[in-house]
Amino acid sequence: MNEAEKDSEWYRQKFLYPNGTLKNKLNITDAAELAQKEYLGSGIRAVAFLRKNKKITSVEDLKKIHKIMFGWLYDWAGQIRDYELVKGETEFLEYSRINFGIEEIDEKIQQLSSKKELANVDYAFLLDRLNYLHPFREGNGRSSKLFLQAFAANHGQVIDYPRSNKDLIIAQNNADIDQIASLIRVNAKAKKVAH
Repeated sequence: MNEAEKDSEWYRQKFLYPNGTLKNKLNITDAAELAQKEYLGSGIRAVAFLRKNKKITSVEDLKKIHKIMFGWLYDWAGQIRDYELVKGETEFLEYSRINFGIEEIDEKIQQLSSKKELANVDYAFLLDRLNYLHPFREGNGRSSKLFLQAFAANHGQVIDYPRSNKDLIIAQNNADIDQIASLIRVNAKAKKVAH
């Protein structure tokens, strides 16, 4: 058995039931049932998180968000991966370089934090880098979008993501920041009116 096969076997044993479904705390072995519970549960937790208006300062906050969204279902939620990750034809940042990726994102967040309003391209840059970092086994897109939505709220803004994820995923896989920026909309956050 070569190294790639050993890594693949380790990966399957760590994360997957024999039928290929992700191992989870509810012991659900049907992939469709798991996906339904995961989307509903993570969505409810995402809305609850946004209502708290948390200040976003670094990738550490992304880890907390991922743990909130998925910790009820997966043991590895909120933990930065310590292995290589490929999904389909897409290879993500090598594990040995993850700390460099985190540093780059944290530096950009610090730089952008001092700006009053951010442009689409600012969020697109962060979304691109978070996608390439892909720090978690699953749930990277959803946790990254929530992370950026909370970061936008820190600037009095809201991000409207496209209804269909397909074009956004293609733009992210191509690292096309201009295309990502054209697909998202940034609006001023509506102010609450007292009656």
